[in-house]
Amino acid sequence: MDVVIKKEGEITFYQLLENFGGTYDHIPGLLINRNGVLINTGDGERINDLSGMPSPYLAGVFDRIVAENPEVAWAGTLETNRGCPYACTFCDWGGLTYNKVKKYSLEKIQAEIQWFATHRCGSMYIADANFGIFPDRDNEIVDCIIDNVTRHGYPKVFNMTWAKNKKEEVVTLARKWIDAGVLSPGFTMSVQSLDEEVLDNIKRQNMDMNKIESMFELCERIGVPVNTELILGLPGETLNSWQHNFWRLFEAGNHTGIDVYQAQMLENAEMNLLQRPLFKMKTQWISDFIRNSHEDPIVEGFDVVCSTSTLPQEKMLDAMVFNWFIATTHISGTTTWIARFLRKYLNLSYEKFYTGLQEFLLQDPWIAQERNEVRQMYTNWLEKGTIGYPTVGGFVLTGETVLYITKLKLCAEDRMEWFVDLVGQYLRQLDLSPELIQDLVELQKLAVLNFKHLKQYPLTQEFDHNISGYIVDDEELHDRVQLDFVYPANESRDLDMSTFLQMMWYGRRRGFPITRVQKVQSMVTQ
Repeated sequence: MDVVIKKEGEITFYQLLENFGGTYDHIPGLLINRNGVLINTGDGERINDLSGMPSPYLAGVFDRIVAENPEVAWAGTLETNRGCPYACTFCDWGGLTYNKVKKYSLEKIQAEIQWFATHRCGSMYIADANFGIFPDRDNEIVDCIIDNVTRHGYPKVFNMTWAKNKKEEVVTLARKWIDAGVLSPGFTMSVQSLDEEVLDNIKRQNMDMNKIESMFELCERIGVPVNTELILGLPGETLNSWQHNFWRLFEAGNHTGIDVYQAQMLENAEMNLLQRPLFKMKTQWISDFIRNSHEDPIVEGFDVVCSTSTLPQEKMLDAMVFNWFIATTHISGTTTWIARFLRKYLNLSYEKFYTGLQEFLLQDPWIAQERNEVRQMYTNWLEKGTIGYPTVGGFVLTGETVLYITKLKLCAEDRMEWFVDLVGQYLRQLDLSPELIQDLVELQKLAVLNFKHLKQYPLTQEFDHNISGYIVDDEELHDRVQLDFVYPANESRDLDMSTFLQMMWYGRRRGFPITRVQKVQSMVTQ
């Protein structure tokens, strides 16, 4: 590399081009490589007025390549504001722009959204640190997106980072997609950790648990898919505190929308610069975290945390295997209805249920082998930087997706009903009648999206117990009901197994792995 631009690049890169072929020492904001000697020209000024930043979309930069490739569905990036008001130590975003959020003009944003819609952008990523932080303005932006999708059919998929510590107004914003019949991006409420010591270490303050619980309840009530992100390997996290993150989220009402990320060391983040030695954080350079990285001829990667003073590598592996088990069972919807019912009906804690269930399931040779293989993959990942790209049903897995490997195998090998039956055997030791166990197991089987039933949905089944109504709406348990189990997606049902498994992973945030359970009618018996 000859030159690196620090922080914002638009003005500095323009100045560099103006002086191309000459010297750049007088341009602030550069790191220059002069025959191996570093020349630092200082920091450039923060761009305070974004209205002067031209749009490459509106300027026609991409018009030719779009016109010459009509078969391509493009991905557009929309930046509505720049900066982050937070200073989390694991992130370098807020540290570089702390408390200084600048806005683009609404007119420019609306024009770019229209460009995406009329130029076949299949997906759009909103690149703000906290979309929804300006509720009134961001409502106008969402209205513009929905209007263009309705008129032009594009974009089809959306992604963004939602505003932190916002409440009903952001959930209502997320609901707009659903009300308009547009594929919803869902709502993400990242907590990273719920342990107070960890949060203090990373300079983060989450909402109180009662507010988090009310948010989950609101999302379930108005039908907004909710997702929560956790980061494994943050300073101060222990195996016990990590597991309790999940129990507390389940108690708060988030069951199938939890994503786990391995902590990364970013160059300018405080966790890398100051906290690494303090918490004895060791890292491993990995190359297969990113999806589709096996297709890239240029090997890229980054450092992830593989051990800390409170979570040495063996305990880290224990935590990763725990993630695999919880993803296989609860988060992917395989045992969620069962666990929720037992929590309410028997007051059986999620921790006690899943601890006992894991011990029981590991007596099965197939599941024990799965656990051993997953632990070995994670060992290879932390020590060699790759899990080796295993394949399930034609779907190539990476370090990010390996925690779902057994769930995908249950689908690909048609073992899902067998697995739920195995869980049903565990239920026999609890204070439940055989008839109730039978209904509970049957409900759970039908609640998991099954490849062999794709063209048959909705499935209808009668039950002697109103289990779903009892859990969600406090209805009478012993009412006989008829339930529909509905295909949860707008996608085609003509999927091959590989595509189905990809949808299981890519669609997990909007509930693709599970059916929608809808009561058709109560059936009162005399």
